[in-house]
Amino acid sequence: MARIFLIGPGGVGKTTAGGELARLLDCAFLDLDQQFMARVGPIDGVIQGQGYARYVELNAELFATLAVELPETCVMALSSGFLARDTPAELLAANQSRVKAAGTSIRLLPSADLAEATAIVVARQMNRGFNLDEARETAKFARRFADYLDQGDIRVFSAAAPAQIAAEMARALGLTSP
Repeated sequence: MARIFLIGPGGVGKTTAGGELARLLDCAFLDLDQQFMARVGPIDGVIQGQGYARYVELNAELFATLAVELPETCVMALSSGFLARDTPAELLAANQSRVKAAGTSIRLLPSADLAEATAIVVARQMNRGFNLDEARETAKFARRFADYLDQGDIRVFSAAAPAQIAAEMARALGLTSP
């Protein structure tokens, strides 16, 4: 087993299913957003103070550092926009290359159907208590859904419970029997 990176828009279950997958595989779980907050500062504070473009750059720099420091076996949830196409093309290509070189990526989406996936994710996002705007979250998810559809070494569509998604990912990785 190697490093496993969970990719996808916010609210698809990367953190919860990723934690379950790490427990199942008995390895470390890391969240790029948590690492950013611990090493750089609050994400919203960086975005408000320095702008979204600067946050994207700092997040990419942090991942480049972490890619060298990560344990050989781990599961990491990447930030929702890390591989989204609203990232400048050169930086997106660098992020994709770093992820590919560092391990295996699993793209997680709750459904292959945009309307169904949007309903699931927006409901999750609105229940997180971050005082988010539903229309904005709907538009952002719809945009990022298309960005992530064709990404990932392994592609998982599931809105099951996190433990079930983790088991499905482990099977797709060939780490458990079907």
